[in-house]
Amino acid sequence: MSARFASAAARFASAAALTVAAAVGTTLVPLTAYAAPVAPGKPLTIELGTPAPAGPLARGGATETFTFTVKNSSDKAVDFLPWMVADSDGASPVASSHIVFDVEPVNAPATDDYVMQQDGSAQGLFYPAGKQKGDAFSVPAKGELSWKVSVGLGKKYPSNNGNLKLDAADLLDHAEREKDDVLVFETSPKVESGPAGLRLLSDPKTPIKPGTYGQVSLIHQLKGTATFDSDLETTLEVEQGPDDTQAVPQLVVEELAADGSYVRATRIDGQNKWQLSDIGKNFIMHRTTLRVSVVDFKGIQKPLKLKLHASSSLTEGNRTPFLGADGAITIAPERGTTTPGGTPSATPSVTPSPTASASASPTPSATATATTGENTPVTTTGALASTGSSDTTWYAALAAALIGAGGVLTALRLRRR
Repeated sequence: MSARFASAAARFASAAALTVAAAVGTTLVPLTAYAAPVAPGKPLTIELGTPAPAGPLARGGATETFTFTVKNSSDKAVDFLPWMVADSDGASPVASSHIVFDVEPVNAPATDDYVMQQDGSAQGLFYPAGKQKGDAFSVPAKGELSWKVSVGLGKKYPSNNGNLKLDAADLLDHAEREKDDVLVFETSPKVESGPAGLRLLSDPKTPIKPGTYGQVSLIHQLKGTATFDSDLETTLEVEQGPDDTQAVPQLVVEELAADGSYVRATRIDGQNKWQLSDIGKNFIMHRTTLRVSVVDFKGIQKPLKLKLHASSSLTEGNRTPFLGADGAITIAPERGTTTPGGTPSATPSVTPSPTASASASPTPSATATATTGENTPVTTTGALASTGSSDTTWYAALAAALIGAGGVLTALRLRRR
């Protein structure tokens, strides 16, 4: 009953929280940052045994096996739906082919397992054989159930990812969180890596007027020396909230090319969103320079601040956006603006050329604001996005989605604020 899964949902606890176990190459860590707080007094506890054989996992190499045990302290049977989330401390999200996952019952009914993906993480679930995905096991009163779980790395486990982390939980939220419900597996060869970063630099204090441009820069940065296995694709978009009543004027986004010219970015499906050029995989730091201009200032009665969001994903494998950054630009009002020659202008007349020379572009000289996202996926309105709902509600929503959608979840996008 083997399956493979994808990884990287929300990054786990810091390395400072690690507690070394007796087994070489395997570390047990307390779950401090990943799971939402759980109320005390829940009847189930989960224990993960020491993986064997001891030692680091190699790409395409042997698996390690550990015992997954759930214990019931109550006087009545309790439903339990095992759930394991895989993550890595490196820069890349993990695709399903990168991880090997297998479950066999020990002191439990016959078991089937399968894998789903949420964001950049792999989510392995198992359930009673022959039943529907999302059906629960019943843990007897004062009893326990146990399984053997084997985990390994696929040959294409990302070269800039390090240790693999597994978090065990109950999708029905009947289990108390314990220090023994997370495992960290060292990998070989050891990689000097860490979360990737994306910064958006802009200057919202200098309004964009007719004949001028707003300058925006995106900086992608890796930690260590290991690069991505595939190129990155990046989008830039204007974000509006429910309180934003002013319509977004038509904008043109241009990108500085290698030859010094500016090339117009592709607008996506009529949205205020643009596809930028792919970034080659062999970089440690990459800067993308953009300029933004306004086609028509009509209807803008006062300075209009627009919120920008950039997000990046891999072009191969797990293509869930995993980097995000925010910034802003300001559009000058329709009246009271002047052209560069000093003539008052109620309506602008400039539409940038797709291949205008870089030296001919008047741009603000400062990049005054910057926000950073490290391996931070973007937000959607999906019901399962972590937006502050209660732990019980979150688990219940995920369980309902599993059952209603046949175990297939769309990639939800989360932004860490």
